[in-house]
Amino acid sequence: MADPAALQNALAGAHAAVYAYGLAGARLTGTDRARALTAMAEQRRVRDRLLDLLTGEGQSPTPAAAAYDPPFAVDSPAAARRLAGLVEDRMAGLLAAAAGATDGSARTWAAGAAQACAVRATTWTGTAAVWSGEA
Repeated sequence: MADPAALQNALAGAHAAVYAYGLAGARLTGTDRARALTAMAEQRRVRDRLLDLLTGEGQSPTPAAAAYDPPFAVDSPAAARRLAGLVEDRMAGLLAAAAGATDGSARTWAAGAAQACAVRATTWTGTAAVWSGEA
C-alpha cells in the first residue's frame, strides 16, 4: 500500500457518510427515503472494505466519531437531498484519492466505488460535479 493516509481519509469519510445518511433519511419519505437507505448500505459496504484493506496492511483503522456536525441544517427534504449529494461528491473525491494511493485489486475497487459515488451524487443533485484535477 503506497499511502495508508488516503485509505484512512476515505474511511473517516465513510463513517461520516453513514451518519449523514441517517440524518437525511429521517427527513425523506417514499422513493427518496428508499434511495437514502440504499445509499447508506452502499457507504457501509465501502466502510467495511476500507476497514479490511487497512487491517490487511496492519494499520489501525480510524474509528467512527460518536456524532458528526452536518455542514448545514438538515431540516427539510430539500436539505436532506442536498446533504446526500454533498456526501456522495466528497466520497467520490476521497475514493479517487484512495485509488491513486493503491494498486491492483484495491485500486480497481476504489476507482469503481468513486465512480458509483459520483453517479449517486448526480442523482441527488441533478448536476455533475466538475473535477479540476487539482488538489
